[in-house]
Amino acid sequence: MNRDEKIRDSLERLVVTIDGPAGSGKSTTASMLADRLGLKYLDTGAMYRAVTWSVLQQGIDPESETDVTRVAETMELELRTINGKATFFLEGKNIDTEIRSSEVSRYVSPVSRYPGVRRAMVKLQRMITKDGGVVVEGRDTGSVVFPFAHIKVFLVAEISERALRRRKQLETIGIEQDINEITENILERDRIDSSRDHSPLVRPVGSILVDTSNLSIDEQVSMIETEVRNENERLADLRVGRGEKNPFGAMSLYYRISHFLVRWFFKLIFGLRITGSENLEFKENLLFASNHLSYADPPIVGCALNREVWFVAKKELFKNRLFAWLIRTYHAIEIDREEISRKSIKTILGILRKGMSVLMFPEGTRSLDGDLGELKSGLGFVARLSGTTIIPVYASGTNELKQCFLRRKKLEVRIGPPIRVRAEGGAESRKNDNTILSSMVRQALRILKDEAQN
Repeated sequence: MNRDEKIRDSLERLVVTIDGPAGSGKSTTASMLADRLGLKYLDTGAMYRAVTWSVLQQGIDPESETDVTRVAETMELELRTINGKATFFLEGKNIDTEIRSSEVSRYVSPVSRYPGVRRAMVKLQRMITKDGGVVVEGRDTGSVVFPFAHIKVFLVAEISERALRRRKQLETIGIEQDINEITENILERDRIDSSRDHSPLVRPVGSILVDTSNLSIDEQVSMIETEVRNENERLADLRVGRGEKNPFGAMSLYYRISHFLVRWFFKLIFGLRITGSENLEFKENLLFASNHLSYADPPIVGCALNREVWFVAKKELFKNRLFAWLIRTYHAIEIDREEISRKSIKTILGILRKGMSVLMFPEGTRSLDGDLGELKSGLGFVARLSGTTIIPVYASGTNELKQCFLRRKKLEVRIGPPIRVRAEGGAESRKNDNTILSSMVRQALRILKDEAQN
C-alpha cells in the first residue's frame, strides 16, 4: 500500500468530533465538513431532541426520569441519508422539522441530563459509528462518547452571534421565534449543560479550539478541514503498514524472553485472552492506563502488550531487597500511591521523552468491588506535559485467578484505541484539564469494561 492509499484508508476509518455550546455552529460545520471529506455525519443533539419530542407527543412529564428513560430505551430511532442529508426517523416517520420546535428546545436539556437517557443514546451513537468514517457533532462527543476520536474540535462563539445563528436555522425550517427568547433558551441550556453531574459540557483535552464569532461558515469549515487532513496524514504515516517493522515494538533480549514466558504461562494455565493489539500498531511510544484489581495486574497487563514497558509500583513492594531487584529488572518504577512525588513524575517523563512506553494504574489502589474508581489527575499531567498518546487497557479476572484456572471466569486484557493529546507548556497551571483528561480515560475504560461483559 503506497502513501496515498494509506491516507485514504486512514480517512475512511476516521472519527472526528465537533463539540461546543448551543448555537456555536456545530451542526452546519459538521455537515459541511463531512461532505467535503466524504464521510458520514451524525448529529447527536438531534437524537436527544427526538427523545424529547417523543416524550412530549406521548404526554409524558419531562421531569419524570423513569418514564423519560423508558422512552429513550425503547424508541426505534433510525438514521437515514435523504438527498445527501442525514435525517432521523422515529418509528418510520421523518421528524427532522418537528424536533427543531421551540417546545422541544425548552425541554431538551432537562431530558438529556438523565443518565439513563444518555446511556441509551450513547450506545446507539457508538453502534452507528462503529466502522468509523464519520463526523460526529454534539456537546460531549469528544469527552464522553468518543474519547478515542482521532480528531476533536471544540467551537465557541459570542452569545449574540449564537442567538442570531439559531434564529436563522429555525427560519430555514419555517419556525419563527423571538431573538430574546432564543438567547434565554441558549443561556439556560449552557447553564444546565455545564453544571450537570453526568457528562457536563467541557472542552476535550487535545481538541482544536475554534472561535467562530467572526468567521464565515466557509472560513471555519476550511480551517477545520485543513487541520483534519493534516492530522489524518500524520496518523497514516504513524500507522505500521503490512510487512513493516515497528521500531517502537523492539524489546531487549531479557525483556523479550521474560515477556514470552510470562504471556504463555498465563495463556496456558489461566486461559489469558488478549484483544485490541491492533491498537498498538503505531510508530510512537505510548502511555498505558489500566484499571487495577490485584497484585497480578502488572505482569498480566505487561505481558499482553507488544511493547517493552516501564510500570509504576507502590513503594511498599520495594522493601524486600530480592523482590525489589526482581521487579526492577522488569522495569518497575517506585512511587507513593497516595501522592506521586516530583521525583517520580520526573522519572516517568524522562522515560517517555526517551521514546519508551510506561504502564500506569491511575486509580492509585486496587478496586475491591471490581468497579472503576476515579482516576488520579497525575495521569493527565504526565500525558499533557509529554504529549504522549494514552492507550486505555482493561483487565478482567486478575482478581479471580483460581476461577480462571478452572475456566469458570475469563482472564482477559482489552486494549483500547488511542487517546491522543498535544504536548503543552505550562501544564501545571491548567489542573482542570488534567482532571478532564483523566475523566476521558476513565470513560474509555468503562467502554472496554462494557465490551468485556457483553
